[in-house]
Amino acid sequence: MKKVTWWFRIVGAFYALLAVLNLYGTFVDHSFFASSMPFTGEALQAFIDGWSPFAFEILGIGTFALWASRNPARYLGAVWLLVWLEFTHGVLDDIYLISRGYDTVGYLIFIVVHLIIIGSGVWAVRAAESERA
Repeated sequence: MKKVTWWFRIVGAFYALLAVLNLYGTFVDHSFFASSMPFTGEALQAFIDGWSPFAFEILGIGTFALWASRNPARYLGAVWLLVWLEFTHGVLDDIYLISRGYDTVGYLIFIVVHLIIIGSGVWAVRAAESERA
């Protein structure tokens, strides 16, 4: 179960860090987003308003993962959910964004990060499940 405990802690901390960065851009300094956006003014505000649910979502996932690390055996199913979200909301979405002309290198780096989270999650939960058997 130690592998799942550490997986929850590392992934939870990573998500929490991403949430803090995104919430900073949402609430404190809009130039955080503006520097990489091809639009300004109302269009930028619309993007930020649309982006805010993502920031809160990753905050929720990150804090849940950190909390779940206290009793990982109870939340093994959450590992599978996060693995699936990493694939659909992570890898597939990044491929879509690349196909739409966004920064290929940046999104390929994120795809690698998603695949590391996926692979390590599968490895950790399978190890925990075999311990329980």
